[in-house]
Amino acid sequence: MKEQLKEITDLTVNELLPQEIILPSEYFECFDKHAKLYEIQINDKSFEKEIDNLLVNELSNINDYIKIANKNIGDAASITLEAKEAIKENDSNALKKLYSQINQLQNELQNMTDSIYKDYLTKAFNKKWLYHKYLDEEAQFQEDTTLILIDIKDLEYIKNNYSKLISNNLLVYIYDFLNKELKKENIEFNICRYLNNKFIISIKSLNYEVSSNLIKNISSVLFATTLKSNSGIMIKPTYKYSIVAVKKEDSFHEVLASLLRDTKN
Repeated sequence: MKEQLKEITDLTVNELLPQEIILPSEYFECFDKHAKLYEIQINDKSFEKEIDNLLVNELSNINDYIKIANKNIGDAASITLEAKEAIKENDSNALKKLYSQINQLQNELQNMTDSIYKDYLTKAFNKKWLYHKYLDEEAQFQEDTTLILIDIKDLEYIKNNYSKLISNNLLVYIYDFLNKELKKENIEFNICRYLNNKFIISIKSLNYEVSSNLIKNISSVLFATTLKSNSGIMIKPTYKYSIVAVKKEDSFHEVLASLLRDTKN
């Protein structure tokens, strides 16, 4: 149910996002429309029970995160005290042991951060990362950048007519391809899976013209690729992309609306 609700939410947001004003009644109507495609009746008692169970699970997950965070905080405090004592006593063996513990703690913290801020499927950054880490509290950009929107136009069609596994593999392939090609350029970039069928790429270290040429070259290879599933199904997805130069303190939602309009043209 949780994955279905995520997909319904993405479809709803995707449809309503270009609007400047979204009334609660419009969101409810649109959400209900997409829920029915999944044969979910949001006024049904069974749906209410599913939501209750989902909330219980989410609260349990939050509680687990808090427990892990408290443990890590306690471990960090303990290691700090031991390190101070080892430095004071010039105990190199103790420092080596503490160094190993620090590495282990660092890995645990990184795993925890990844579970919060990375997309479970593609391992790209997710919307939590975008709003909590990348943008400021007003959902504005914190630095000049070039922003690119990659829109997989027929992802829903592929999922419905072939399988969810194929559509998921397509998303993983697209992220891996973009990530690999951009890494070759030795540039500062981030890739975020913002909606189910949309990736947002930010490129910091290149100007707009160079970024535009780069994404044009990368996308021409990606868009020309025909993929073959393990079952032998050949698919050639359709994509669109749009690109814009962004200034510090620009509104993310205004920039995104502009990118969405461009991909519809």
